[in-house]
Amino acid sequence: MRILFTGASSFTGAWFARALRARGGELVLACRGTPEGWSAVQRARLAMLGEGVEIHTGCAFGSPRFLALLQRRGPFDLLALHGAEVGDHRDPAFDPIAALAANTRALDAVLDRLLRGGRVALLVTGSLFEADEGQGERPLRAFNPYGLSKTLTWHAIRFAAESRGLTLGKFTLGNPFGPLEKPNLCSSLARAWLAGETPLLRQPDLVRDHAPVDLLAEAYARFALSLPARPGIRRLNPSCFAEPLVAFAERFAAAMRPRLGLPCRFRRCRRPEPAGEPRVRVNTDPLPALVPGWDFATSWDRLAHWYRGSLLDRARPAPALAR
Repeated sequence: MRILFTGASSFTGAWFARALRARGGELVLACRGTPEGWSAVQRARLAMLGEGVEIHTGCAFGSPRFLALLQRRGPFDLLALHGAEVGDHRDPAFDPIAALAANTRALDAVLDRLLRGGRVALLVTGSLFEADEGQGERPLRAFNPYGLSKTLTWHAIRFAAESRGLTLGKFTLGNPFGPLEKPNLCSSLARAWLAGETPLLRQPDLVRDHAPVDLLAEAYARFALSLPARPGIRRLNPSCFAEPLVAFAERFAAAMRPRLGLPCRFRRCRRPEPAGEPRVRVNTDPLPALVPGWDFATSWDRLAHWYRGSLLDRARPAPALAR
C-alpha cells in the first residue's frame, strides 16, 4: 500500500510511520520543516524509520510543493493526515482559526488531485482535547483553543471527504508516552527521579488516558491498512490506562523503579490546583483487545532504557509538575 504521511517528525508520527513501514507500507513523508530547523529529537525520530523511506522536506500540507508531490509521486492508496498546527497547545493565545486554515490549506485541490489516481482513503489523527471526543464530563467541550482547532479541522476534512464519497478514518489520541516523547507527565517524573528529586503531582485527581506509544502505533497501523477496504467513516478511540493521574503515576513509578534502580517517589498535592479543563476525559476502545498479547514489559523496558540514555546527563532539579 502506498501511503502519503504528514507529521512524521512528531513523537507519535514517527512511531506511527515506523509501524506502517513494518507492516509493509510504502511510505512517502511530507514534512513541513527542513533539516536545518529540526531539533535533535526530531532528527532521532526520523532516523528511527531507517533507510528506504522517501522524505520530502519544506512540504507543508496544501502548499504548491505538496500539490506537486501528489502529482509527481502519486497515486496513493492512503493519505494519513497526522501533522497539524500545534505550537504551545496549552497557550490560551493559540489561534484556532489560523491553525484551521493551515491544517486545511487547499484541501479541495489536495483531494481532487488525489482522486485523479483512483480511489483513496483518508486517515485523520484526532485528540481527546477536541470537542465531542471520548467520554467524561458533559458537555464534551474542547479543552482549549488547540482542541477547538482540531475539532474544526476534523469537521472541515469530514465535509470535504464525504462530499466526494471518500473513505475516512479517525484515530483519536489520549496521552501517549514512550521513547522520543515530547515533554509530558512521564518525562517530567523521570527527569526529577534521575536528578534525585521528589516531584509534586499538582492535579492528582484528573482522570486521563495514557497509552504506550509503541502499542498505539501497532493499533494505528492495523487500523490504517484496513481502511481502503472498508468504505464509509471509521473511528477508533484507543484506551489503555484510563485512571486518575495519581494512579497512573503510581503505575509508572512501579514500572520504572526496578528498571532505573531508583526509589521513584513523588508527592501528591494536598490541595490540587484548578485544572482549567475537564476533570474526566478518556477514550473508549480498549487497546489490549485491539492488539491481543501485547508485551507491556518490553514497552516499559524500552522506555527506561531511553530515559537512562537521553535524560541522565541532562537531569536537573525539577520544578513542581504542572499536572
